[in-house]
Amino acid sequence: MTHERISLADGELTLEVLPDLGAAVARLRHRGRDVLRPTPPGTRDPFETAAFALVPFANRIADGRFRAGGREVRIERNAPGQAHPLHGHAWRRPWRVESAARDCAVLAFEHPPDSWPWHYAATQTLTLHADSLEVILTLENLDSTPMPAGLGWHPYFHKGRGALLEAHLEGAWLTDEQLLPVRLARGARFGQWGRGDALARPELIDHCHTGWDGVARILLPEERLRLTLTASRELRWLHIYSPPDKDFFCIEPVSQMPNAVNRSAPAAVTGNRLLAPGERFEALVTLSVANSDN
Repeated sequence: MTHERISLADGELTLEVLPDLGAAVARLRHRGRDVLRPTPPGTRDPFETAAFALVPFANRIADGRFRAGGREVRIERNAPGQAHPLHGHAWRRPWRVESAARDCAVLAFEHPPDSWPWHYAATQTLTLHADSLEVILTLENLDSTPMPAGLGWHPYFHKGRGALLEAHLEGAWLTDEQLLPVRLARGARFGQWGRGDALARPELIDHCHTGWDGVARILLPEERLRLTLTASRELRWLHIYSPPDKDFFCIEPVSQMPNAVNRSAPAAVTGNRLLAPGERFEALVTLSVANSDN
């Protein structure tokens, strides 16, 4: 099955977007080389795309159940093989194209109340700037009661041999067997990320890291690319996902830890926030690209 594609270009970058598949990035290329893992032709699975937005929550909500404003909320699982609903709604729904130019596209998504009992709207603005992709995400509560709110961006990178991540992180949430966070551990975990470390590891990494300063550097030797991922201060949690049996990894800037809505800790710890009726939440991610052999 083919999908409508929006194609953008500027400088040495080209970008393809799939509005009807969660407004996912199909492909991002620099001088003809893939910066992100390319999307297979005809796929209907957002998990096979190059990147997608997380709206209106990031990662997992335990059993899809939580309380908000004195009301019990229960949402359905939304992905095969997943015990808990994850990543919100927008990644699995069509988006509307608001505008599309040579180097910029604006896409919109609106969610009427259902098992998630709030009416909200989201936009995603993707802009190429010669050597970088800028992603602006917005979330607006159109309902009459406060709504739990989270945002994030979920890019997939080709792991290859020698792929490295460098990021300043203060700790990580350790998880149970269902990959739900149970304990915050301080210091370096799963890798010496502060000085740069390899993503290829024998064990699964699927953990949310805290104390991120908003800058992550990624080296992809096989693609001869050096990437810099930066995020606005709203996205100060960094989720690292690197399955040992796959040829990709994900470095996800997010505004909250997994299952934030069910944690009693302060918002500064969990990232949990409530959007008042009519309130708008915005976050920015930039992915800059350079040749590593320069």
